[in-house]
Amino acid sequence: MSQIPKPHGEILIDKIIPKNKKEQILESFFQTLVLQVDDSIIKDIENIAKGVYSPLEGFLNQNDYLNVLKESRLQNDNVWTIPIVLDIDKNTSKKIMIGDTVSITDISNKPFAIMEIEDIYSYDKKTYSESVFGTNDSSHPGVNKINQMNEIFIGGKISLIQEDNNTLSSYFTPPRETRKIFKERKWNTVVGFQTRNVPHLGHEGLQKAALNVCDGLFINPVIGKKKPGDFKDEIIVDTYKELIKNYFQPNNVILGTLPTEMHYAGPKEAIHHAIMRKNFRFYLRN
Repeated sequence: MSQIPKPHGEILIDKIIPKNKKEQILESFFQTLVLQVDDSIIKDIENIAKGVYSPLEGFLNQNDYLNVLKESRLQNDNVWTIPIVLDIDKNTSKKIMIGDTVSITDISNKPFAIMEIEDIYSYDKKTYSESVFGTNDSSHPGVNKINQMNEIFIGGKISLIQEDNNTLSSYFTPPRETRKIFKERKWNTVVGFQTRNVPHLGHEGLQKAALNVCDGLFINPVIGKKKPGDFKDEIIVDTYKELIKNYFQPNNVILGTLPTEMHYAGPKEAIHHAIMRKNFRFYLRN
């Protein structure tokens, strides 16, 4: 028998601002402090807003952040292993107070989201790296990123105004949609395939073997920043499109990207990916 998993934390988060409220928010968008963020933060915001990171409603406050490092859990006792945080420099932090609302743009200065500031705090990079990556070696890509981050974190709920419109965004199928698709296709069991690489013969064999015992296959490659030498996003998507078109029964397979960066955090990242796929509604087989 199969058990349909509820979203992590029981509720699938939706932090997308309704269309009838967007115009009003955009009118005053640039009247507040504006934070310009890079693509990795844009992806985090979209994953929060669309429920991929359920039950998170925003970037971690200090108490949740410390609890994740120490216990691999949020303060409400939900398992969580990778801090989802937003860093700013000290000068910017002096312009913000708890209770403020700040505006967030992408690197082209396009309005993207707003954030309610609930916490402003400093953190120790060594403690972060040792907890998440198990090392402080700067040659580790995750540690290297932490070493380059600003000194202050801000925590608080976000609300998404615009969706990311990069060339691969059309392949992102968020949890609310995958849950609907699986139900419509009457897939009682689904196998999810996590990857950051192009498919090779071994991958294809595993996927086809899984389809012998499950109703559907959800191929869910990570699309986002990776370490030097990894495959480019466009190549990963294109090769999977060809594989599905020519070597699978299309009705049994869905290609849906996961817009996030790789953290290279070993077991903790494995748990993080399991939580995200739970939110997509992968079925558990007993």
